[in-house]
Amino acid sequence: MATSPTTPSTTREESADSAARRKAIEQTLASMADVISPAQLTYFSNRSIAEVEALQEEVSAVVPAGNIVGLVMGGLIRLRDRTLPRDRAKSDVSALMRGLDMLPRHILPSTIYGTLFIGPAAVLAAYQKLLILTGKDPESAFPEGLWQFYLEFALREDSAHHTNETLGFHQALKNYNLNLSEVDQLAAWVCAVSQAYFQFDEWLFNEWRERVLLYLIDEAVAEANLGHKISFKRIPQAWAAQRPYRRGHDAQPDENFAQYRRRRFDNFFQSRLKLLPETQQQRLQAVYDQRALAELAVYQQQLSILATLEPDKYRENKRAIPLWQARVGIILKNRYYLMPAYHSDQIGRPVLFESQLPDSKFYPLQLDYNGSLYDLEGHALDVSRSGQVFQKDTKQLIGYLRPASFQAIRRQIAAIFEHADSAEAVAAGGLDDQLVSIRRVEQEQARKALSNETARQEIQAIKYAPVLINWDEQARNQPLAHIRQHKRGIGDHALTIFRTPESMVFDQSHIFFDGLWGMAVSEILTGEAVSWAAYFSSLPQPKPVSDPPYFLNFKPELALNEFNKVATVEVSAENDIVDMKTLDMLRKVLPKRHPDLKLTVNDVLVLYRCAFGLDYRPSPGLEDALFELNMQNKPETHEAHELIHTALAKAQQNNPSIVIPMDAMSARPQERLYPTTFRNPFTELWGHYQEASDTLERYYRDKTQKNWADFSAARRALLAQLNYFGQIMRAYKRVALEGGSTSTAMMKLLAHLPNSLLKLLDEIPQRVDILNEVLKGEEVFSNGGRVARSSSISRFISAKDDNYNKALVWGVLTDDNDVMHLSLRDFRPHVAALRSINRPDLAELIVQDYLDAFASGFNQFVQRLLDILNANATHSVEEVAA
Repeated sequence: MATSPTTPSTTREESADSAARRKAIEQTLASMADVISPAQLTYFSNRSIAEVEALQEEVSAVVPAGNIVGLVMGGLIRLRDRTLPRDRAKSDVSALMRGLDMLPRHILPSTIYGTLFIGPAAVLAAYQKLLILTGKDPESAFPEGLWQFYLEFALREDSAHHTNETLGFHQALKNYNLNLSEVDQLAAWVCAVSQAYFQFDEWLFNEWRERVLLYLIDEAVAEANLGHKISFKRIPQAWAAQRPYRRGHDAQPDENFAQYRRRRFDNFFQSRLKLLPETQQQRLQAVYDQRALAELAVYQQQLSILATLEPDKYRENKRAIPLWQARVGIILKNRYYLMPAYHSDQIGRPVLFESQLPDSKFYPLQLDYNGSLYDLEGHALDVSRSGQVFQKDTKQLIGYLRPASFQAIRRQIAAIFEHADSAEAVAAGGLDDQLVSIRRVEQEQARKALSNETARQEIQAIKYAPVLINWDEQARNQPLAHIRQHKRGIGDHALTIFRTPESMVFDQSHIFFDGLWGMAVSEILTGEAVSWAAYFSSLPQPKPVSDPPYFLNFKPELALNEFNKVATVEVSAENDIVDMKTLDMLRKVLPKRHPDLKLTVNDVLVLYRCAFGLDYRPSPGLEDALFELNMQNKPETHEAHELIHTALAKAQQNNPSIVIPMDAMSARPQERLYPTTFRNPFTELWGHYQEASDTLERYYRDKTQKNWADFSAARRALLAQLNYFGQIMRAYKRVALEGGSTSTAMMKLLAHLPNSLLKLLDEIPQRVDILNEVLKGEEVFSNGGRVARSSSISRFISAKDDNYNKALVWGVLTDDNDVMHLSLRDFRPHVAALRSINRPDLAELIVQDYLDAFASGFNQFVQRLLDILNANATHSVEEVAA
């Protein structure tokens, strides 16, 4: 991969590349024609021959892979049904990507940074066109939603992780004066995680049920024309304001968190539901039952954390982890320890309890060499993700597995601490560090290259730990992107938890978690750990078990040094100086000046981001540092300086293309989110803003009627532009809220735009094309919103996909104290160049300077806009006469 802009080609080189590319496209078209003629495809696709030929041309242009495309198309044609077998799309897309790998690099299009533009999103887009051509149902190709499918192909690398932070555990220790040893603190987290394995399906059930029922009741209210009644206004927002993430004082003694949350929601929901007409109530229940039957189990499987990732060259394959094999991984003094998450006997066999009563009979289960599970009579068993045990042949429920007992966990943790204190120090650069630094596309080959059987066995062992807890304390006064770089397994895990002196940090694979769901899980785990900590504070110190703990050596392997290291190098910055009080005042004043003008916090942030480049100037300190770098007069420093100059020049451009992830859970939870690419179409808005600001200053200097009239006209024009901007933003959100499709109601929302702006209707997608949106965006702008009341979530950084065109990733979170936390991950080419000459400090200075300038500039913009809105005429009649 190139790490600098490509050198401009000569005309002859460009001509040769173009000819080679055209030849590859023609060969691909020929391969499709050999399989079936365009005329015959009109029968399969129900499209005109002109449309068929256009689709074939598009496929060939994106994936000019010759015979591979013809083979994939032929396979689809031979399928009799419109629906695809479950894993057919995965094998087809892998084949297309394999075909691309065989092509010469120079004939493929490149990004602005010289890196290959053809990636998973483009290949998936081409595959969708093949499905259309062959008359197949795209929904059947992606049963878990297109976003989930895309994640497993294109958000694989280490940078494709969300990270967030909670303060609740440490605050509880302090507030409740819980003088807990480190052994019991860690034991509290292990108990929380092991119980989460058993309850995660219930957490997902609650999430799915709440989202669907709230969506359906909104539909029912609209159908009954009851939206004007106060009981039915903003029902989802009303629930969000009181949605619990931990058991409260009103929890029943035998109620776990999932049951408590369900009871709280039922009370809330029923109080609204009973106010609906009986017809709407019955219809809502019928639709819910139908959707639950079709969607719920798929959703729970899709987002279960009881899974590990198996990387091949083109995608991540999720492999389920049986509950009775699940482990909790612990990292202490850089050494990995593994503990069973289930109740087991002294030799590690899972224990079956015949009932859920405290005094239930129990007995150990048997395992064979293949890892299958049997009861005492030799009957093969199945175990659900929540611990129910069934006879495989009769499907009869015979009992339950339970999470590991807290007594056993405390004693095992004590033994782990004892071992860590006495064992020799772990050397840096172990097998785990080697693997996590190798690109995911090469992981399969890297692991096959290992000849050491112990290394292979240790890799397999740690894969049974979906969650790792790194208990080695990290400093909190550093960006989350730095904290998450410490030991974190081998890249196959759903979640790694880190510890600082004041917080817990959660690093989450995007394949398992989206940003909002990840933060919810972090807060739930924090609440459960607090409950265990409070209980442990009343118990005597545990005694270590006599058996030594199970740990991994992870010695480095020379064979892995031959593999390419992770190509994406990043730095990160954070900032919390946004003036939320002034921003809140602005949002309250806007509708007073224009009744339809309602901008969210994120709308204002995105609006300013669109024009920030015009305002940005490097600080004097950064200018001095760049001057000193250039004065070194070495080839490598000169190259780095040129890359920085390119990056800063691009940063000062106006109106970037921004990918905004929008929550899609309300309409279809399994779709998870819809990414939409936004570029502010109202290019005159900033001219109107500057005109209003300038005319206001002119009025203050010379308070005449004419100057006031000029300012008033400029303000009205600015308000009109802001209103258009707000309507466009609401339109995009409506697309996500309605399941990816625009509605007639949304079209009506924009229908009163002036004729000169009606063309914007064509820019609102009729359906969110995930792949197209991902391809177009240059930056990611992800806002987690304001956390729920009493939530202890404090910071957040967003994930980056493996598309090298995405160079900046913005994260926004407002905590429970109304402090906005901004984060910015920087993957631009100069970062790697500066790292190579041992100047990461300068890369960090560049991104921090940029983020600080954004935050301070945003404050000035908000204050100035507020001044414009609040301005009143103060000149007197005498002054007018004069």
